[in-house]
Amino acid sequence: MQLTIALAVAAVSPASLAGFYQSQTMEVGGGIELKADGQFRYELDYGAVSEGAEGTWTADGGKVLLTTSPMPTEPTFDLVRDSPAPRCSLSLKVDWGRFGWSSAPDVLVAYQAKPKELHLLQADERGVVHLGNCAVTTVIPMVPVYDVPGQPLKLSPAKGHRLTLRFRPNDLGHAAFRGEPLKIDGNSLLLERYGAQIRFQRVRP
Repeated sequence: MQLTIALAVAAVSPASLAGFYQSQTMEVGGGIELKADGQFRYELDYGAVSEGAEGTWTADGGKVLLTTSPMPTEPTFDLVRDSPAPRCSLSLKVDWGRFGWSSAPDVLVAYQAKPKELHLLQADERGVVHLGNCAVTTVIPMVPVYDVPGQPLKLSPAKGHRLTLRFRPNDLGHAAFRGEPLKIDGNSLLLERYGAQIRFQRVRP
């Protein structure tokens, strides 16, 4: 029994995992390099997403954990104006700058009765968000494609809001991994990202 445990630990030691892993998932390009000194490099191209990261990695049981270093400044939205609107209404207009996005972003909202419970809502083509409750206290705009939440915007639940926002991309495309788990599957690493399971197969030490 002790020998079996020792062999399992050895199988996931940093020395045995170090190497270059390339995406083997259709329509996904990219790779992960795990260096023997505990550093990693990562790149991914998947649909409209193009991102990369570098930092440190560790092995924990049957997983590899990635932590970006230095941690990037994630994209967010600046509140330019909160104009009066009929009660129980919420709409958004965004200045996307150099980005070609035209529609309003999806949002996470919290209501007064349950301030810690977030609800994902979509805006229509006019930027109107159809609320399930009038008493909105928090709105968190989501970055399109990357699904990164911006900073929470605190709102008064006693009135409606017509929000004008400015997108601040900061380090968009630089993945902020905080112990991101990749499952070890033989000579492959499996990453769950953007609603897909992406397989990176080891191609060289």
